[in-house]
Parts: sequence; C-alpha cells; structure tokens
Amino acid sequence: MASEKPYLIYAPIAGRAELARLIAAAGGITITESANMANFGSQDIKETGESKKNYMSPSGMPLLQHGDLKISQSGAIEAYLASIAPRYKDLTAQQRAVDMMFMGIKEELLQNCAKAIFTTQAEDKNKAVKDVRALFDKWFGVIEDQLPAEGFIHGLSYPTPADLALLNITIAALPFGSAAKLAQYDFRKWKKVTTLCDKVKADENVAEYLSGSTHTDANPFGV
Repeated sequence: MASEKPYLIYAPIAGRAELARLIAAAGGITITESANMANFGSQDIKETGESKKNYMSPSGMPLLQHGDLKISQSGAIEAYLASIAPRYKDLTAQQRAVDMMFMGIKEELLQNCAKAIFTTQAEDKNKAVKDVRALFDKWFGVIEDQLPAEGFIHGLSYPTPADLALLNITIAALPFGSAAKLAQYDFRKWKKVTTLCDKVKADENVAEYLSGSTHTDANPFGV
C-alpha cells in the first residue's frame, strides 16, 4: 500500500465526491484534497498542469491519486477507498457487493437529479418536478421496504458505504438537495431511511467529518 495519503481531486461541492469523502472519514482514512471549481471541464488539473488522461479521464472528475495509482470514476474511487479503510478490513465479499450496489444506486440518482436541476428545469420546470418526485418515490419505495427495522444495513456496529450512500443522498446539497427543493420533496417521509440516516450521522467518525465539512451544504450554482 502506498505510504502517502490518498489525494482526491474535485470541486468544493458534494456532487460525485461526497461519498468518497464519507467513506474515507468513516473508514478511518485521512485524505488530502484539491477542491477547485476551475477544474470542472478542464482537460488538465489546474494545480499541477497534469493531464486528466493520466487518470483515464478526458476532463471529468473526481480523480484520485495514491502512490502510483491514478484513477477516475466515482464508483472506482469509492470502492478503492473502502478496500483500504482500516475500519472495513473485515467486510466479506458479499458485504462489499451490497455496498457497491448502494454506491450504484446513489450514482443513478445523482445523474438523474443533476439532469433535472441543470437541464430539464431550464426547458420545462413542471416536468423536472415530476421527474424528481417519480425518481425518488421509485427508489426510496424499494429502499424503505428492504432496510432493516433497526441498525445499520449489515447489522454491524458501524456504518459501511451502503449506509453512507443513503446519508449522502439525503443530506448533500448538490445535486440531491437542490432536486428535492425543486420538487418540494421530504426524504423524512421514509421512516426507516430517516432512522438509519440519523444513526449514521451520530457515528463518531461521520459526525466529526460533517462538523468540519464545507462541501456537503455548498451550492455555488444557486440551484
């Protein structure tokens, strides 16, 4: 394992990097980060001038460097951080698969929320509202039904990426919070989801991260 800290490259918003930050914090990894809006859409990393192609990315983010490893794609970054996190060292292959499933659900919701607030809303606000409500109802109906009545998803004494993914969706301003605001959607109508997310927020590592985060609630786009 590389001895230096993992280095995350993104922007000062939640977006596609927030779950990676939460996994690192909850899992016991200290990361460093460059959070720069100027890196959006750029083919190079502004701080270093390095091409994003070295991370297998034409221009997108997030990116992660750890020693000789350079990767893009939020799911890959989240999975890698979870795989090296001390707190998650004893997770089984099955537990990791469930965690990755929730990472994928988060990403599908993220992409559709971003489309609603940045594209559809500009063309047809009423359609954007309907799309968001339908999206959240579809997914949270399934999630609420399948969550345990109490405790974390894997029944452990600490939250894993599956739990963190739900917290990410329900508290991050961009794009989830902006989409919920547009649609006047209250996540707290889902009782088991709410109970779980409150429990995740109370975890010592997660609470410490959230108390110092400037990215979770950031909304520089004003949407």
